[in-house]
Amino acid sequence: MKRRTDRKPHTLRAALLAVLCLTGLFSLAFYDSGHRLVTTEYAVASARLPAAFDGLRIVQLSDLHAASFGRDNARLVKTVAAAQPDLIVLTGDFIETADEIGVSETLTRQLAQLAPVYFVSGNHDWASHAAGDLFAALESAGATCLRNEAVTLTRGAQQLLLVGVEDPNSFADLATPDEVVAQAQAAHPGLFTILIGHRNYWVTEYPALPVDVILCGHSHGGIIWLPGVGGLISEDRTLFPVYDAGRYDCGSYAMIVSRGLGQARQFPRLFNNPEVVCVVLRAEA
Repeated sequence: MKRRTDRKPHTLRAALLAVLCLTGLFSLAFYDSGHRLVTTEYAVASARLPAAFDGLRIVQLSDLHAASFGRDNARLVKTVAAAQPDLIVLTGDFIETADEIGVSETLTRQLAQLAPVYFVSGNHDWASHAAGDLFAALESAGATCLRNEAVTLTRGAQQLLLVGVEDPNSFADLATPDEVVAQAQAAHPGLFTILIGHRNYWVTEYPALPVDVILCGHSHGGIIWLPGVGGLISEDRTLFPVYDAGRYDCGSYAMIVSRGLGQARQFPRLFNNPEVVCVVLRAEA
């Protein structure tokens, strides 16, 4: 009569192998989610857009948090260049501490060789207590920092308005975005208006803002992206944020929310690759 074989060692080995495989898969997923850049392109069409700006390509980078993609961010610069930008906007949260300013300065100097660069601040830039030094460094690298300011962009005889709003983490007596927009449009009435700002609260806080396009970030795409569900947790630590990433049409304007580039300090990115956004403007007949 044959003796029964003890299967426990085989079962333990199989369980250990399964654990190792799962650990490896999750490690690979975390690495991929923090390092592999993706480009998302949006087409925004409007009858208000001047014909001269038809096809304008705007590349948006947000929430860098001093992340590096290759030496001196070479991979990031290459990805931006491949999008063939006519304009580059940086929508805040580029540093955590003063020691990280050099990363943004080096990146900006390279971006400025590709297209005009405009920067607006984020809450972490101000929390670093080095926002003033950051502004100075980016300006010296070739960027224009829009601090509750607007500029006109010109093609031929036609213009559009670019408004950049300061993050509310800056000053208690800061003018509100609707006040900044109203002042800019009073000086340049009737122009197609693009607003760049860090926060993603526009649809809830300013649903009737009289602009055409808003480019923002802040939510990191929900940090952890659940397939079929969306973002799990925002940078503000709220669960299942509504405006976590992508395009939202509120009737008044089209809002593009970038998933950002860097890591949140509390949670690493998962199934949520660093994103370069490219917005292509189209003039409708």
